[in-house]
Amino acid sequence: MALDDLNYATSYNKAENDIANDFYLPCMRNANRYDRISGYFGSTIYIIAWDALKDFIENKGKMRVICSPYISEDDELALSDGYSARNDEILANAIIKEVEGMLGSPDLSAPSKLLAYLVVEGIIDVRIAVPTGNESPSAKRLFHDKVGVFYDSEGNMVGFRGSMNETFKGLAEDGNIESIDVFPNWLDHRDRERVEEAAVFFDKLWKHMIPGIQLYSFPSAAKEILKAKTDGIKWQELLEEIKVSENKALKWKPGSGPQARTPRKHQTNALEAWEKNGRRGIFEHATGSGKTFTAMCAINNALKRNETVLVLVPSRDLLKQWNKELRETLTEIEVLYLLCGDNNSEWKKGEKLASWSRKSKDTHRIIIATMDTASSNDFIKRLSQGEHLMMVADEMHRMGSPKRRKILSIDSGARLGLSATPRRYGDPEGTRALFGYFGGLIPPPFTLEDAIKSGVLTRYFYYPQRISLSSREQEEWDTITNEIRTVLARMGNKANGNININSNPRLKQLLINRSRIVKNASGKVPLAIKVLKEKFKPGQKWIIYCDNISQLNEVCSQARTAGFDAYEYYAEMEGDRDTTLEYFSQNGGVLVSIKCLDEGVDIPSTTDALVLASSQNPREFIQRRGRILRNSAGKLFAHLYDAITVPVVAEDENEKGMSIIAAELSRAIQFGESAENPACVTDLKNIAIDYKINYDTIKDGGIEDDDEE
Repeated sequence: MALDDLNYATSYNKAENDIANDFYLPCMRNANRYDRISGYFGSTIYIIAWDALKDFIENKGKMRVICSPYISEDDELALSDGYSARNDEILANAIIKEVEGMLGSPDLSAPSKLLAYLVVEGIIDVRIAVPTGNESPSAKRLFHDKVGVFYDSEGNMVGFRGSMNETFKGLAEDGNIESIDVFPNWLDHRDRERVEEAAVFFDKLWKHMIPGIQLYSFPSAAKEILKAKTDGIKWQELLEEIKVSENKALKWKPGSGPQARTPRKHQTNALEAWEKNGRRGIFEHATGSGKTFTAMCAINNALKRNETVLVLVPSRDLLKQWNKELRETLTEIEVLYLLCGDNNSEWKKGEKLASWSRKSKDTHRIIIATMDTASSNDFIKRLSQGEHLMMVADEMHRMGSPKRRKILSIDSGARLGLSATPRRYGDPEGTRALFGYFGGLIPPPFTLEDAIKSGVLTRYFYYPQRISLSSREQEEWDTITNEIRTVLARMGNKANGNININSNPRLKQLLINRSRIVKNASGKVPLAIKVLKEKFKPGQKWIIYCDNISQLNEVCSQARTAGFDAYEYYAEMEGDRDTTLEYFSQNGGVLVSIKCLDEGVDIPSTTDALVLASSQNPREFIQRRGRILRNSAGKLFAHLYDAITVPVVAEDENEKGMSIIAAELSRAIQFGESAENPACVTDLKNIAIDYKINYDTIKDGGIEDDDEE
């Protein structure tokens, strides 16, 4: 067959069409050449239709790909200076880093190796484009629109233009595909002009003939890395491995329509391992890696088994979000929903909860409850328990508090816990109870580094902002520290970080009181305004995380006085929170928040964040960084500013292992080392050395802060 033997729509959109099967795969199967302007080199994986690759190679097919490098703002400025030797070094380092990250990704190992083979064998020829800022509007548009052209041996051409950024079957059906326009060269004069315009532009760009865009060959050092990875490779076997992975994904996919998402490899692997573990276990997956969708794949499977599903969440925001996302995801089977908590009290009427939670072959039922409601004696007594009941707990670490631990008495069949941080800080007893109930962790964890390498989360720059306590604050710190020493001495000086802090209310309260000094340090609000004045640019979307209403109001007031469009977001705020988030998503500005953006509430378009609050619970920071790193169309990097308050510590201090400062320094260093600018934490490492803190071993220190107590 040739390209003109196929029938094409004038346009395709994900809401109504299967773009891969209706357009992309047939084109690649019948083409012998494919030119594409892509995003970054790693995103080239997402333009290869693996299901049709064998046919393309047998047609002696060749691809030409023009992509861009991941570079920092400083490197971008250096490139614009036009110093060639420096440019070559910047681009080589950027591409090598991208290549190594891509090949090290647990999510894309087989596709990455196969892409390496295609580049080394010359099936794919890659060049790197760097816009200088002087490019024409038409060049900017074509880069933004993701243009591609397929050719066959008979002279037929099919061009497309649109928002198709990730599009091969299986690994990225849920990618950023909105719509495309399609224009073959044989149907009418207008379509022929469009495809020829795209082809001519690509050729001119390939031959360095487009003003304002510099083109570079693929760095030889990066190609050597790819060559080493392809030694002895059998591409046919890798292709079969990719197809097997696709088939597993289809098994768990909660729908078959064009809008139905397909689980990624880390999600599929986790689900398969959970099933082998008797359908019990905990997913330790980074914030932003798709834990909710992974659980929905398991829930869909449970409903097909005629099980009743109980979803437990820690907050009313998550109650609403789970209700919304379940209804949007599970569209191919009729599901009845019962909400419990947050003023939803229907479950208390008569035998309603008991009847809803019984085993049923006729209806599919999902009960969504807040953990506070589910831990009540009334709820547990009314619930119909047994093997037919599947439990899913989001942010399952919250269930380990003494009050909520009553939930662990519920008898169920399948159990699935979700958390980026399943271990409870300073609470080994609660951690043991949770792990025992759910059946332990499902290996391997999916870490922040894994999520970034896999493209699940965006790359980021990290800017720790060191501030000191005032003299009055330092005095308060020292006074409480002396009291902590006294309590520890009475406990036997167990200051190694393994002590159960929750077992001594006095010690826990002292640590909390001391951490409040750091959270509310007087230098934090001036720091926030200083960072905004230096870094904020019109159109950006900033979140500033505060500790309390007083700090929030002060930041808002001073930011507005300084001319910024700043507005608040917190649980008890006046006005509608959803409207506030919608305004922020559309208009940007500075959103000043406390607490309620920590778990579950997503604003993926956020470009920058400043963390002022330094909680005694390290989970707070982990969740916040996950919020800012979520992917969004047009978002190349995230930028995170972090206020690190460093008190003066006495020379004879002997409880550093329990110090919130030690834990904070350690986590900041760990986070900074995975940033695009790892040198950002050199100063923090020096502080840790001065304090004799081993930042490799202390990162999990801290205190669990259960907001229901």
